[in-house]
Amino acid sequence: MTTQGTLNVKIKKNKKGNIKKEIELFFTNKKGEYRNIKIDNLPEDQISIALTEKIKEDKSQSLDIEFEEDGDQLKKIREKGTQWDREEIVLKVRDDDEIDPFATDNSQGSIKTSNVQGEFHNPYNFTPTPPRKNDNSELDDRAPVGHGKYHQNYWSGNITIRLKTKTPLLIPDAGNATEDKNGHKTYPLRIGADGKPLLPITSVKGALRSAYEMVTNSRYSIFEKHEDRLAYRTPARITVVPARVESKDGKLFLRIMDETGLVGETARLKRYEKKSKNKDKGESHVATKYKGKKQLPKHGDAVWVKLSRGKVEEIIPRDQNPSDTSWKKGWVCVTGANINGKMNERVFIEQNNNKLIPVTDKITSLWEELIRNYQQTHVKDLEKRKSKNQSPTAYLGGKPGETGWSKHIWDEKELQFQEGTLCYVELNNRGKITAIQPVTISRRLYKYPPDDLLDNSLKPAQDIKELSPADRVFGWVKQNGKGSYKGNLRISALTCSTDNCIENFGDRGLPLNILGQPQPSQARFYQAQDKQGTPLNIGSEKGKGYSNSNQGLRGRKVYPHQNLPANHWDNANQDRTQQDNNGHYQEYYRPASERDDQNRSILGWVKPNTEFTFNIDITNLSTVELGALLLILDLPKNHYHRLGGGKPFGFGSVEINIDWDKTDLRKGEDWKEYYSSLLKVDKPDATVAKASIEEFKQAITTSYGNEFEEVSFIKALLVATQGYSDKLPIHYPRLDRQPNPNGEAFKWFVENERTGNSGGLKVALPMLANDGGLPRNPS
Repeated sequence: MTTQGTLNVKIKKNKKGNIKKEIELFFTNKKGEYRNIKIDNLPEDQISIALTEKIKEDKSQSLDIEFEEDGDQLKKIREKGTQWDREEIVLKVRDDDEIDPFATDNSQGSIKTSNVQGEFHNPYNFTPTPPRKNDNSELDDRAPVGHGKYHQNYWSGNITIRLKTKTPLLIPDAGNATEDKNGHKTYPLRIGADGKPLLPITSVKGALRSAYEMVTNSRYSIFEKHEDRLAYRTPARITVVPARVESKDGKLFLRIMDETGLVGETARLKRYEKKSKNKDKGESHVATKYKGKKQLPKHGDAVWVKLSRGKVEEIIPRDQNPSDTSWKKGWVCVTGANINGKMNERVFIEQNNNKLIPVTDKITSLWEELIRNYQQTHVKDLEKRKSKNQSPTAYLGGKPGETGWSKHIWDEKELQFQEGTLCYVELNNRGKITAIQPVTISRRLYKYPPDDLLDNSLKPAQDIKELSPADRVFGWVKQNGKGSYKGNLRISALTCSTDNCIENFGDRGLPLNILGQPQPSQARFYQAQDKQGTPLNIGSEKGKGYSNSNQGLRGRKVYPHQNLPANHWDNANQDRTQQDNNGHYQEYYRPASERDDQNRSILGWVKPNTEFTFNIDITNLSTVELGALLLILDLPKNHYHRLGGGKPFGFGSVEINIDWDKTDLRKGEDWKEYYSSLLKVDKPDATVAKASIEEFKQAITTSYGNEFEEVSFIKALLVATQGYSDKLPIHYPRLDRQPNPNGEAFKWFVENERTGNSGGLKVALPMLANDGGLPRNPS
């Protein structure tokens, strides 16, 4: 039988400043006896290697452990949830490219091999955005030439485009959407006066601009709300100690309550049932109340407590006199029924010799920025509860989002770091505060915000003289303040030329599966180890993401084309639970036809093989600017752009081609001749305009130093438009092969971050150009 306990590591200094480490094991044995044993009294070969390494760290910490009891002997002592590792030691030679780029000492420990077998592809990836070259070429920044006249050596004219859908196209009509009592929205297809699909010009222009930005490595048109640092969830092994903000002589101090000798530095206060269906999680009838009273201790209350084995046996308000000296001073910390299985709240135990640390602006900022991140992240969650008249503190169930929300998430007053604030702090070996948080297992803020990791040459232009190629061609609006430019491209005359091209799904519609939300805080997917967009190495420490300004971002998000079987979209409104011959499930359909506020339904889509036509009018594009535009408008066969909604499920792949017979492109001097002559002037040969594509390719090669198709962002874009050739299924990360009605992608990420000997692989999203896929189970 396995016994569980707690291993406490205490770092203390004597009067001479020498460091002394005290290590004790606390547990209740099979006989029900509460015991504590000094680690020096235990045989070294019965302590796991991993636990031994943790004990060696020069910091105070509390570790949950488990072991086997053999009479009075303790055997196979290891961290809870890990495997015994003394029987077999695996040595591995690491290649240089496998070393964790964030490790403070790359010679320590071992990391798992990066040769991971891919079993599925993530729906999105990134095209790299290396720093742009300041080489005075047409790929560089400059002011546009304007629209007022046709300039010599600049191209103007009309391009006629044919667009054909490869996969169904979703064009939801948001203005006429309906919503049921469960918050489930249903969208009709957007239809024009002719009864055919109405494809918005803005959608087409947006898709083309995205491709143009990628192929020219232009500035980002929008990069806002990325100035704040992102947060990540800390692993349970992070050691924190309780603290309270106090006022003394008009100044604020943090009382560090880390000398109590109690397990976890706090006393457990019985509050909830472990398993409960009540909205208060059983608080009303199991919670420990004030002695002789019916009142529950409230958050922040000053109290006296009588303890037994780290538990509060009795509690009275501080204004009452305790009966003897065994009572201890404390402060009640109530964070709510915020975890499934939670049974206790805490009492921070105060002692006269607690260390007081002055509250600096930096400490205040650490708190306020973290709480602001918490509250901004959960705005929609709180609005959802409010719409249903549900209290933010109500315990609605044990699943994520159903448990009660802690006060720091919903109460704006918690933003203030003021006298009486109860918190947990992490201290380094010098006793300095490195982190501060409202709960024991909390979020932490990365060191740098995404904005600091994006090279300045890629940030949105702040002046009309700084416009990159995409800004000059498609237009520019200053992100903050006044300033704009119309752009030298306009799309018009967009019509559908195919009859019977709408697939209808009846009054209830087709229930789409749950779509994921962007999570830039997931550093392994969004952050790069350098400015070239290189993925983080496998095994990188989670907390070292966004940790220095030399790191970078993965690039521009793109949804690669999905090479799905021809019959993948047949009988769409049937819940098909079996995979096809290529291992693909019906990813777009919500299993069990679930309809709630997590997903959406559609009443129809545009069928594959539907054709549209439209015109592009351009004014005063340079030869390189035109070459880039023609390249993305006439991609090789079986290369596709993405339009509309539902891209993660494979919707919206479209083939775009130029109708050269109806296209008329001329330079300024040719248009001058055309308008000056009373006679017919023949249209220039299309090969003259097509030659601009080669000039664009040469400009890329000159600026970025590789063959055109080997330049990182070009190579990635070609893979994205063609799709993967390995036939692996494409879906959001999940542990099961079959789609889950509840989504639950978070479980895959939890497994990827597992610690200990049986921990997660800690894999990152591969580079798009050589994406071999992700493992099904990353632990």
